[in-house]
Amino acid sequence: MNDDERDRLVAELLERPEEREQILREVELKDRERVELGHILETADALWLAAQGAPALEDDPVAAMLGLLPDSECRLDSAALSRVRKRARLSVSDVAARLHERGWQFDKSDVFRWETRTAADVPPAVVQAIAEIFGARVDDLISAPSPASLPDHVGAVRAHPLFEQLVTRWSQARRVSRAVAAATLESRMLATVHRGEHPDTEQLLRSLDALVASVEQADRG
Repeated sequence: MNDDERDRLVAELLERPEEREQILREVELKDRERVELGHILETADALWLAAQGAPALEDDPVAAMLGLLPDSECRLDSAALSRVRKRARLSVSDVAARLHERGWQFDKSDVFRWETRTAADVPPAVVQAIAEIFGARVDDLISAPSPASLPDHVGAVRAHPLFEQLVTRWSQARRVSRAVAAATLESRMLATVHRGEHPDTEQLLRSLDALVASVEQADRG
């Protein structure tokens, strides 16, 4: 099976999960190909499940708080937050109120803590919301990422040229900054690593591509 045939098969299996067994029975695969295909599908399923953790705020604001995990790629910087907030002439209470309007359950004590102690626990989706409140760029609010702290599997994918293309596509489909898009895709990969799985770079890239494609298709629909 060549790469094009394999990619078409993976796409079909992802689009029709309820028919996977039948599809696999009808295609001739070598044992090695079946093992590789199984790894790709497991990773894609894990990424898809992780992606469901952040429903639309208007549908489920509480569940939205359980969305993206804090990420080194998009870590809110305390000094930058204070500086940009003051430039926007908003108080700590103003920021909390506007976040609350967007469905994020934070109060002024949270915003004050982010500015004076630590903002390491603020997920990328909230950083994006704060940037929009200020009319600022996400890049103006975050500290430099620390790629060296990533697991080897995730770091290898982030260093791959195709990852930048996936970031661009996710950014456009979700209408978020590239920093938030990169952090989102990184969190999907980390979800598989934390589950004890060890897909290789190619498998992770293909799974991410499938995830991004599904979001693009939903966006067009």
